[in-house]
Amino acid sequence: MSEDITELLADWPYDETQDLVARRVEGPGGEVFLQVRLELGILEMHPSGRPDGYHPGGYPSLLHYHRRRVADEEGEERDGREGFRLDHDECLDLHREDMQYYHRRITWLKLGDFDRAAEDAEHNLGIMDLLRERAEDPEDWQKSEQPRAAVLSHWARARALAAAARDEINAALAAVDEGMDRIRALQHTNQQRSDRLTASGELQALRDLRRSIRERRPSTGFRPESRLERVQRQLERAVADEDFEEAARLRDVLARLRQG
Repeated sequence: MSEDITELLADWPYDETQDLVARRVEGPGGEVFLQVRLELGILEMHPSGRPDGYHPGGYPSLLHYHRRRVADEEGEERDGREGFRLDHDECLDLHREDMQYYHRRITWLKLGDFDRAAEDAEHNLGIMDLLRERAEDPEDWQKSEQPRAAVLSHWARARALAAAARDEINAALAAVDEGMDRIRALQHTNQQRSDRLTASGELQALRDLRRSIRERRPSTGFRPESRLERVQRQLERAVADEDFEEAARLRDVLARLRQG
């Protein structure tokens, strides 16, 4: 078998007009792989587990491996000892894994496999949380935090579109709302103006998605949410958040709507 891939690249030309060119292909053994066409070649990924197919320490991913370490530690008596910390090299390895899942996440979104895109987004968020909790050097986790708003947006978008594909309109709207709530919470904790602007952009993208879901025609299986239903859901969220002033206001609105 020739190691030259010139013919393969010629059969699948790079298209600079598209933001992402991706496809599924079947390997010699029948296993399905994901491929992304880059300007200088082709990126190939496994569809499950780590995108590179590696099993660090016998675990599905580095995140699984380190979570096992955390679980083992919590299962022991700590006697006041400080828990394990991730050194710089371990953090770099997690950053590399994070990028692998990022590439596969955007590929799933492009291919319309939203459930798997949501799973990979959750993996990215899990790596961010682990680095924040366990990185020895703060700079190692602060770097990973920068795209959190974008990952949350992808996570919410994927879950919403997966639900929408199943005609589960309320679940789709709830997924968008949860993503927006988490991004708003992130805005309050970010000090840098650039981070707040990024979060604002992701919020607007989710607002647009929410509007497009609500405005789908009945023939598609979607039923637009009524204002009464929206206020009722907002009231439930305000009560859950113990925002009693907002809850009181929403109860007044709800009463007026029910009176006609």
